[in-house]
Amino acid sequence: MFTDRDSAGQAAAAGDYPPADLSLAHVVDDGAGRRKRHTRDASTLAETTGSWRAALSAKLSRADLAPDLGADIGSRRWLRGVATLIGLSAIAIAGWPGFSAVEAAPAMRIDDRVRDEFRSQMILPLALGADSGRRMGATMAVSPLAAAPERPRVDLVATLAQGDGFDRMLRRAGVSADEATQIAGMVSEAVDLESIEPGTQVDITLGRRAGPDAPRPVDALSFRARFDLQLAVERRDGKLVLDPRPIMVDTTPLRIRAKVGDSLYRSARAAGAPPSAVQQFLRTIGTNLDVNREIAATDEFDMIVEYRRAATGEVEVGDLLYAAIIRDDRPRKQMMRFGREGQFYDASGEGVVQEGLIAPVPGRITSRYGMRRHPILGYRRMHSGLDFRARHGTPIYAATDGTVNYAGRNGGYGNYVRIRHAGNLATGYAHMSRIAVRNGEQVRRGQVIGYVGSTGLSTGPHLHYEMYRGGQKIDPSSVRFVNRAQLSASEMANFREQLVRLQMVEPGAALADLPPDPSLAEEPVREIDRIENRQRVT
Repeated sequence: MFTDRDSAGQAAAAGDYPPADLSLAHVVDDGAGRRKRHTRDASTLAETTGSWRAALSAKLSRADLAPDLGADIGSRRWLRGVATLIGLSAIAIAGWPGFSAVEAAPAMRIDDRVRDEFRSQMILPLALGADSGRRMGATMAVSPLAAAPERPRVDLVATLAQGDGFDRMLRRAGVSADEATQIAGMVSEAVDLESIEPGTQVDITLGRRAGPDAPRPVDALSFRARFDLQLAVERRDGKLVLDPRPIMVDTTPLRIRAKVGDSLYRSARAAGAPPSAVQQFLRTIGTNLDVNREIAATDEFDMIVEYRRAATGEVEVGDLLYAAIIRDDRPRKQMMRFGREGQFYDASGEGVVQEGLIAPVPGRITSRYGMRRHPILGYRRMHSGLDFRARHGTPIYAATDGTVNYAGRNGGYGNYVRIRHAGNLATGYAHMSRIAVRNGEQVRRGQVIGYVGSTGLSTGPHLHYEMYRGGQKIDPSSVRFVNRAQLSASEMANFREQLVRLQMVEPGAALADLPPDPSLAEEPVREIDRIENRQRVT
């Protein structure tokens, strides 16, 4: 079983294998060879990746994608750099996240009830007068009140309605009947209660109740009784005292004078004239001059308007007092309002003359007075009036002052109105869609008496207008009315004195700054008073 070396060599020579010569390292495989192979593979991958990265960096450096834009401006290399910058900027903008809110699901479902619960536990309800209607749960540290404390005062604003009484308005606001009657009597001593305009707002402060069922007493009350008067009622030493506070008012009329230009209306409005005053000016001047033909663009208009300014800042615009057209620095037409009725008179003092009838509707005449073939009956007959073309529902105006002596249905005339005028004259208006006056009613020149229609024997909407003298039909286009206002000698003197006084008013003098009124000096207002929210009672 065991041989020596020599015999082993012989055996090998004879073809037998030599015995294995193994060591412990050969028997135990510690993985050293595998680690060497893995290490070699990792190093090979790192070398490969590094070589690729170096090659790629070399290529990119040679590509020169981001050249210096401060050098070689305008060259191909510079333009390539600009293109790269624009492309990268576009990619960055495309990936911009935007400004829209990102919504996330809440941890719990929040509805109006839960949101109100959160609100009741914030300090916000305290600033709003605790109006949430909810409260936090009571703890052991909370002592319940026997009764809720009452507010020491209540501030509110009451509005005087149309047809309402001053005392009724106070009672509706919570004032006791006795105090309401007392305050109304005190106010009536300063102003006529009927003269207080509807819509006037009254600031009322009610004090603490004397008992649970007693009404709150009035601590203070104030309102604007007139444009120039503020009235206040205060409680002093337990008694209500009226405190009138006059307001300084400047009554200088507003005078505006400027070129007529392309449009008298637009020029007057651009000069600062109130719209109502411009309309009155056009109506007044239009009764004596043709505004479109007899007034040139180089002429000047001159108007004076009632104008009142209060020291508190309010402005009140009244009626037109004076209207004039100036040509070559000489008045071509002057008119002034005078008398209790507020009529306009020419500057000569002879009164304003209104000649002719006003057109009953703003339409052209389609058929005149005379013989014609009737469009419905088909034969020739007398057409005893003028036909005005107008749309259905167009207002119809009284040609001049008079009394309505017929208003209703009248055969082929349809809805018909007849007005009796001075001088044994009368006018008739036929085919109305609706009548706006009644028998016996007094109407003024230009008053709406009905609306255009097609009732009776009519082929379409129009107005058939007739005129009568002594009950006989006449041609309406042959008659012109003349209304002249007359002034007595004493009235003429007053008229001229007033005209001179108005012409002394300087243009724009009413717009000068008013001096401060010392009675309106107020103490600084606290911030808590600025956010005071008065309750309104209507």
